[in-house]
Amino acid sequence: MNNKTIMITGANSGIGLRAAEGLAKQGHTVVMVCRNQARGESARQQVIKASGNQTVDLIIGDLSSQQSIHQAVETFNNRHTHLDVLINNAANFDLTQKTVTLTDDGYEAIFATNHLGSFLLTNLLLDTLKASPSARIINIASKGLLAYPFLKIDFNNLDGQKKYSPTWAYYHSKLAQIIFTLDLAQKFAGTGVTANVIRVPAVRLDAGRYDNVPAFLQAVYRLKMRFALTAEAMAQAYIRMATDPGFEGVTGQYVDENCKSVGIPGGARDKQVWEQLWQISSERTKLAKTDYIYSQIPT
Repeated sequence: MNNKTIMITGANSGIGLRAAEGLAKQGHTVVMVCRNQARGESARQQVIKASGNQTVDLIIGDLSSQQSIHQAVETFNNRHTHLDVLINNAANFDLTQKTVTLTDDGYEAIFATNHLGSFLLTNLLLDTLKASPSARIINIASKGLLAYPFLKIDFNNLDGQKKYSPTWAYYHSKLAQIIFTLDLAQKFAGTGVTANVIRVPAVRLDAGRYDNVPAFLQAVYRLKMRFALTAEAMAQAYIRMATDPGFEGVTGQYVDENCKSVGIPGGARDKQVWEQLWQISSERTKLAKTDYIYSQIPT
């Protein structure tokens, strides 16, 4: 895949930034979607300097805000004629958020950012993606879901109205991303648009990312980071899934950091849950409902 237009959300730090650098080095047009203008522009300049590639764009977009997402898509459409790859990397994983925080749209912030934001962004860009001869959607989940083998989507607690912890909210949103990916793959089979999800293990955080947590948690993170992948190593999986010809036409896969297929969590296998999640996500993002025929989940 040469000279493709690739959008990455949350591209100003961590894995997203390293993936942007790697993709720019390959000569692609990279569209970095970031929340903050100053940090985003600093990251864009870093990518340009590291890659020597000037075709690096910055679009301001906050995945927790539906208005901001609409504005980001409008900006993209004004600047670009097509989109070949969408990497929904941005995520809220603030474990210091001990009580429910609602977005301006009225939804719990972690679920709103990690699932509803990418759901809305993807749907708003689908026509542009379908216009590409071979478009790829890449969503991001977490290996930490292995610690929650019985986790299911709780449609009665999407905003933490019954119970809440930031850890539960984070993994709940990541389970939703797996379901969303599998559903996309089935809905758009045969259209040229593929959808896959990467399971990210522990990855070393950029300096300062856990400065706001208590001292004992900082010590835990420092120990954990000693055994974690570097962001640069993890970014290689993003780059492979986005550009490797070997993944042409591959869809509906849940892959690890080595791009090898892994087992789908039990909570992501129920097609009725797929349909219910799609419908409620459509309602919450004010998208028109569409009926689809659901086929078997790939084994």
